[in-house]
Amino acid sequence: MGLGLAGLALATPASACQCYNFSRAEIVQRADIVFEGTVAVVTVARGQLQATIDVQRLEKGPELTSITLLTPVSAAACGVSFQVPQRVIVAARRDGPVWRTDLCMALRPLPVVPSR
Repeated sequence: MGLGLAGLALATPASACQCYNFSRAEIVQRADIVFEGTVAVVTVARGQLQATIDVQRLEKGPELTSITLLTPVSAAACGVSFQVPQRVIVAARRDGPVWRTDLCMALRPLPVVPSR
């Protein structure tokens, strides 16, 4: 059974955001964390959208029950439009003390992989 990410703003061809068409396996390999969760809080500050997500299923990465991600506010800058209480599958990277994600990290419908 797959999980769609309804409500995510995807970049249009006219936008500045350009991503390569990576396979799911390539995205998972590039990511530091991949998980399924529910968006709990969304705020915007200094041109960044900050989303706190309750983690329900971890596919890759450190064991966390909640994670706060940063993404650009604008889809033109590859930002993701998280909305409460959206269910999402997220691939993200660690950037020093923060976690970052964007449209290039495959925030699009991904099949749910059963946990091992």
